[in-house]
Amino acid sequence: MIIVFKPHTPEEKINEVSNMIVQLGYEPRVIRGVEHTVIGAVGDEKIHRSLEIFKSFPCVEDVIPIQKRYKLASREYHEADSIVMIGSEKIGAGNFQVIAGPCAIESREQLRQVTKDVKTSGVKILRGGAFKPRTSPYDFQGLGEEGLKLLKEVKEEFNIPVVTEVLGVTHVKQVAEVADCLQIGARNCQNYHLLEHVANAGRPVLLKRGMATTVEEWLSAAEYLVVHGCPNVILCERGIRTFETATRSTLDLGAVAVAKKETHLPVIVDPSHAAGKVDLVLPLARAAVAVGADGIIVETHPDPVNASSDAAQQIPSAKFADFMGALKPIIDAMKKK
Repeated sequence: MIIVFKPHTPEEKINEVSNMIVQLGYEPRVIRGVEHTVIGAVGDEKIHRSLEIFKSFPCVEDVIPIQKRYKLASREYHEADSIVMIGSEKIGAGNFQVIAGPCAIESREQLRQVTKDVKTSGVKILRGGAFKPRTSPYDFQGLGEEGLKLLKEVKEEFNIPVVTEVLGVTHVKQVAEVADCLQIGARNCQNYHLLEHVANAGRPVLLKRGMATTVEEWLSAAEYLVVHGCPNVILCERGIRTFETATRSTLDLGAVAVAKKETHLPVIVDPSHAAGKVDLVLPLARAAVAVGADGIIVETHPDPVNASSDAAQQIPSAKFADFMGALKPIIDAMKKK
């Protein structure tokens, strides 16, 4: 339920209602807008008492039930677009970001070169995998802790915020000490135990959609993060598994439009994993911008042919400025900052 207060309601009345909500078995979440203050009452309405009683309060304008399973992530709870900060950079509410970097951190030289190239191209947020989930146990799994050390070095040297993936609960603390944003990969989208721990890390979270996850399940996974204390969630569509084999995954741009309609959270797109082929990354990135995405996350490497993972989809970092130049007209046409 959402309790909407009348304009200029005194703070003591808001606190009074908030305390009563607690007594009725719910957890109050207060949002203060320009004209109205609202309280989202979080809890199971089947086992707690109805909040309809607040309609009779002189200071309350309305009590609105939220039908969505993802209550705090829904626009019913928070109508305006949310802005999430990664370091000092904004994503959402018209603020568009290109997040770029290698699939996996392989060496100091590789990471320094790609960071230099993408930052020169205008990229403001770096991605790089220290811990890599791979389908085969024989594939390159990333440098692990050594990769985190290199990521920290480059972050400080180039003064750029970084995004990297968390694979398990045991990694959360050490990754959060380096990363400005923690990524939850497609395989862990519905790993609720991990989501709860990541939510408590004090960092924004980039939540990728699972390969076979419905939009409702994806947004409900985001709700796990918000409910457990992480309001700064970025949703990422990265393609889903279908019968189609022409691309690595089927990029579901319809899901981006639905997520933008249903939630206030920023939504970005990963065209690299959806494409699986470097020549398809730019067309899919353009489409992502056109459908209303708040950003893209792209893989790039100084020498893709010799990359340890995802070689076929990584843009040569020396040519990343060309990629940014080709994308800019669409960003401008969509009036993104």
